[in-house]
Amino acid sequence: MAQGRRESGSSRRTFLKRAATGLLGAAAGATVISAPAYAKPGPRRVIILGFDGAEPSILDRLMADGKLPHLSRLREIGDYKKLSTTNPAESPVAWASFATGVHPGKHGIFDFLRRDTTTYFPDLAGLEVTRPKVMLHLFPFGSPKVRSTRGGASFWATAADRGITATLLHVPGTFPADVIPNGRVLSGLGVPDLRATNGTFFYFATDLEEEEVGSTEFGGKLVRVDVFQNEANTRIEGPRGLDDPKGKRITVPLKIEVRPAERELAVEIQGRRQIIREKAWSDWFTLEFKVTPVVSVSGVCKFYVKQIAPHVQLYMSPINLDPRKPALPISHPAEFSRTLADNLGLYKTLGWDVDTWALNEERIDEDVFLEDLFAVMSKREEIMFHTLREYPSDITVVVFSETDRVQHMFWRFVDPLHPRYDPAIAAKYGEVIDQVYQRMDKIIGKAMKYVDENTVLIVLSDHGFNSYRKGVNLNTWLVKNGFMTRVTDDVGRELGLDNLYDREDFWPDVDWSRTKAYAIGLGQIYINLAGREKHGLVRPGADYERVVREICDGLSNLVDRETGERVVIGAYPRADIYQGPFFDQAPDIQLGFSRGYRVSWQTTLGGIPEDVIQVNNKKWSSDHCSYDPSITQGIILSNRKIAKRKPSIVDIAPTVLKTFDIPIPNDYDGVYLW
Repeated sequence: MAQGRRESGSSRRTFLKRAATGLLGAAAGATVISAPAYAKPGPRRVIILGFDGAEPSILDRLMADGKLPHLSRLREIGDYKKLSTTNPAESPVAWASFATGVHPGKHGIFDFLRRDTTTYFPDLAGLEVTRPKVMLHLFPFGSPKVRSTRGGASFWATAADRGITATLLHVPGTFPADVIPNGRVLSGLGVPDLRATNGTFFYFATDLEEEEVGSTEFGGKLVRVDVFQNEANTRIEGPRGLDDPKGKRITVPLKIEVRPAERELAVEIQGRRQIIREKAWSDWFTLEFKVTPVVSVSGVCKFYVKQIAPHVQLYMSPINLDPRKPALPISHPAEFSRTLADNLGLYKTLGWDVDTWALNEERIDEDVFLEDLFAVMSKREEIMFHTLREYPSDITVVVFSETDRVQHMFWRFVDPLHPRYDPAIAAKYGEVIDQVYQRMDKIIGKAMKYVDENTVLIVLSDHGFNSYRKGVNLNTWLVKNGFMTRVTDDVGRELGLDNLYDREDFWPDVDWSRTKAYAIGLGQIYINLAGREKHGLVRPGADYERVVREICDGLSNLVDRETGERVVIGAYPRADIYQGPFFDQAPDIQLGFSRGYRVSWQTTLGGIPEDVIQVNNKKWSSDHCSYDPSITQGIILSNRKIAKRKPSIVDIAPTVLKTFDIPIPNDYDGVYLW
């Protein structure tokens, strides 16, 4: 495919070449690297490679078929087992337990979201952001302050106290970047885009209907453009101003020149101009937004020309923080992100690094998604091996997210029971997940070159995956069973991610004076508790225990009338699964769904649709969130034998510490694995 070019004709790296290389590398047979990959007693180096969401059943099948030679070799040298995850089986929760060696009650991360007991609003969990005051609407007193709310000390921080160095690349939960003496960090999942969202894409098109224009359910912005004499002008919405955090977003102009004869667009932003051919990507654009009249922040994005005629359709990626001058602390030392960009070229800094949202909203297709995914994977691989060469550390932890993202979106091609399964399309994309695993195997093979007799190598995932065929509307169930009361009988309006990011009204139709419980987040139910919630109704003590028991019993017996299947494996009162200093922040009930069922998107955002169970017709077809941990285990492989019969993700931290002869903290829930 052709790619966008600057009119100056200057050279640049080719985005699609990397993507194509990734696809070919994943599909081609790998050569096993025979470098030593074993550890003797007393190693002084640990390398941990995380592949988010790597599913044991897929790994087992591909190893049995001989398609993962390096992982098979690692299993032969050392060991391979399933890895128990956290409850719930969510990335921010599991990676927090990975880092701290404790379960959620001791580190305080229970979900992607947390709720405010005074407003009942959800907010992103794990972070607190303080905006600087602005003098005369011009000069901010400092930069925005971001603080992690996770409790517990990470094993790399504990090790650093003993003089052990560490490098962390794209590890979830390391934003803002951990400060490690003599170490390096490039943050992962949790880093927002420049709009302070999890990744807002833009889609500019001439054929959008009036009702389509605006925000999508999953965090996109659809913008209608009108072309006159082969030119269209519109604007890109960026962050809000520092002096008006709830006001209008700052915009920059976007000029689009249509060249139908050449099948290309000329895209211009702030004097930067590129020519982009149809069905091709641009190079990086740099965008500057004035957050006050004298202060600007910088972001980077790419465009993809989906179509020139009969309608112009132009996709724009989320606006990533510019790694050369990030507005937020995404690396340690602060210049590390810039040094990587200077040496390796620009790269995505967004924690949710592959645009699942645009594919789920069907504004890009599967091929475009895969080009993006393999390009991101290639860049992360490049950053990893550059760092291993240039900045060797005692502990190196690198996490790849592409295994997670591809399964979310492509599971429908391997599950004939999924509502979006199409055998014709599955014939084309049915092996894509396998190709990503094969690419993972190649990366592991290259990493084994860095493993000697004094090095421990661990490969793991934080959780597995299950098919998402139907969504369960928990608030609807609460209404139908008398635990929640609505002001009207009207079907609730559909909510979107903008309701979360823009702090809109989440509960316009709930009568809190008659509501005993509410659901928000990914499988969490909260009791409307007197003395805790602003409009609390249920009294602490026996009344509270009775309501919790009734809800747990009712949901445990929920059956899908169409299939006769049991929907919920476990309904867990928090007292049964959590303990520790953050117990009071835990949800009152955590649900664990059966295979095929997941908490609905609308429940996540506080919605109340009409039906309790509804078919999932979205391309987001697989998940781990809200599934019972017993069916959502991850993987662990190592070049050492694993003594524990059922290892857990909380065992990694104590294992690393003891490897360096560092005493294991008394409050750890995990144990030494070797």
